[in-house]
Amino acid sequence: MKLLKKDKIESRAYQEVIAASSMKRNTMIVLPTGLGKTVIAAMIAAKKLESGKVLFLAPTKPLVEQHKKSFQEFIEIDKDQMEVMTGEIRPDDRYEIWKEKKVFFATPQVVENDLIAGEVPVRDFSLTIFDECHRATGEYSYVFISEKIPSHKIGLTASPGGDKEKIMEVADNLEMENFEVRTEDDPDVEPYIQDKEVNWIKVPLNNRFETARKKLEDAKRKPLSELKDMEYISSVNINKTDLLKLQSEIRSKLSTSDDPKHYSAISHAASALKISQAIELLETQGVSQCYSYMRGLENDDSKAGKKALNDEDFRKAKSLVEYLKKKGEEHPKLEKVVELLDGFDGRAIVFTEYRASADKIVEELEASHDPVKFVGQQGDDGMTQTQQIETLEQFGDGEYDVLVSTSIGEEGLDVPSVDKVIFYEPVSSSVRDIQRMGRTGRHESGEVSVLIAEDTRDEGYYWSAHHEKKRMNSVLEELKEEEMNRQRSLDSFQEKDDRPDIEIVADDRENSIAKKFSREDIKVVKKRIDVADFILSEDTAVERKSAGDFVDSIIDNRLFDQLQDLNDYVKPILLIEGRNIYSQRNIDEKAVRGALSSVALDYGIPIIWSKDEEDTSRILMQIAEKEQIEKEKDVQVRANATGRTLKQQKEFIVAGLPGVNTKIARRLLDKFGNIDSIFSATEEELQEVEGLGEKKASSIRSILDEEY
Repeated sequence: MKLLKKDKIESRAYQEVIAASSMKRNTMIVLPTGLGKTVIAAMIAAKKLESGKVLFLAPTKPLVEQHKKSFQEFIEIDKDQMEVMTGEIRPDDRYEIWKEKKVFFATPQVVENDLIAGEVPVRDFSLTIFDECHRATGEYSYVFISEKIPSHKIGLTASPGGDKEKIMEVADNLEMENFEVRTEDDPDVEPYIQDKEVNWIKVPLNNRFETARKKLEDAKRKPLSELKDMEYISSVNINKTDLLKLQSEIRSKLSTSDDPKHYSAISHAASALKISQAIELLETQGVSQCYSYMRGLENDDSKAGKKALNDEDFRKAKSLVEYLKKKGEEHPKLEKVVELLDGFDGRAIVFTEYRASADKIVEELEASHDPVKFVGQQGDDGMTQTQQIETLEQFGDGEYDVLVSTSIGEEGLDVPSVDKVIFYEPVSSSVRDIQRMGRTGRHESGEVSVLIAEDTRDEGYYWSAHHEKKRMNSVLEELKEEEMNRQRSLDSFQEKDDRPDIEIVADDRENSIAKKFSREDIKVVKKRIDVADFILSEDTAVERKSAGDFVDSIIDNRLFDQLQDLNDYVKPILLIEGRNIYSQRNIDEKAVRGALSSVALDYGIPIIWSKDEEDTSRILMQIAEKEQIEKEKDVQVRANATGRTLKQQKEFIVAGLPGVNTKIARRLLDKFGNIDSIFSATEEELQEVEGLGEKKASSIRSILDEEY
């Protein structure tokens, strides 16, 4: 580890032991927050840099910037050799950076996009670090990145969750062969654990809150009673999670049956869920959030939304909530936050689930503190990544003394000397609970206060997180005792069967299918395409629609405009994904059949059906191989000519010739001056243009000379 700045790192035995063990095998490192996971990562990276590049992944831009700052402090390497990769850097420039630099810090989406485009020199990497590695499940980008980069791998997390099966899924997805686990009770880390006082504070609701809540509960009971009478549920005492499961089950039944009873049931379930959300907001967040949500339902055109709004008990609750809002009553928890921070002169973080609550908390604290809101990027009131980083720096520098954060602040915030954390509400997930708790007591003792609205779902969330945390501790003990000899199977080292060189142009919104192509080592060019979703050859373009999207496009009149544009290609194809087209929306089956007939008969476009995304990707790859290998067709995009300049229209016409893309079309027009001269040129004259050989020139002359 010659590159490690040892004078910058406090030597801790457990860090050296974990680093040494992790150097040999792909390792998931589970370590409580504040015990130096980044230091261990730097120790491993310093060694691995001797044999290749290093990639450090983190889920958010502030975390990415934070890791770069740490590595600059810990590793002896030219700062110019470290690069934060963001979507703001042009793709062409990123390609050069991947080749030239040594250490990269990035959010996974950027890396995934560049991997799909084939722009990352994957075999040059000796180490990939996955921060917050518990995210590596399902379709999260970590999974794809792990598949594509054959380097040594390290996963970092403080909270892998309480489900052993889920932890093993993460381990499989990241090809982990070893676990290094430490809990706060382990003797080698115990000296570094700071005291943390945790207070669970029950906050009673006042009578007016209780009355409004009771009215909402009465309103919710009605659609649930309907579901019970229809024998979809056995009791009206059903929670939100089970309601969501029921909704999913009914949708599944709709895929095989058009029974009107299922449509009615799904509407009742949706109505109960909407009212349930209003109850949750009133109980745990406050009047303003609940009122905003109820007002929002007035713009909800769904049957479920209208049913909720028209219910007499719901309307009474809405009137009472409106009255409370006018009186300036919010939530007793808001008063408790002010009380807890009264006279407090340290630095604190307040966590809340909702942005509206964050706004209210900031507003209430402004009289006595310097609070600042910290939220994610989504929505009109979101923060840019630059704003997030600046806010954290200002908080760290003391410009603000209270950070009011939504879930964006739970993972990896490194703010020194935070000695008070307040949960505005408990969370049901042990992962998030541990991450929130870990924001204090990192460098010195700290205090955690969890506010629980009495006799509400807050109490349920508290017990859920409590039990899951106990399960997680039990699972971690099991993992510590297991000798992890998780050898990668021989299959994972074998090369894929040689596949002919195929290129597919994919619209940049078709990410999930593009990932499947990339997994098969097919070159993918991602760009915004005006016409179609996939270009498989100069002749063949495919418009992909899910069964639901197909029906939606009939309703909003998009379908036939899209088909008209698709016919710019010689071989247009409409691919419909999903078998249950008649159960998607409340639309006359006759209209769907009419549209399908029109696609085939009026537009002459063949329809291909696929069962799912996997089937879609296989079909498209097979067509591309047939077109490009067997028929030797090039791949080029034929953009819609509508609304283009005269010059662009000329390029569009010439690019319709066999073997001619837009680039070659421009060369032809530059050489011959106009379209007429191109159409009159001999094979020999055509071959003088770069990119046109004997075969392509012959094809052009044939198509121009042969009778129709």
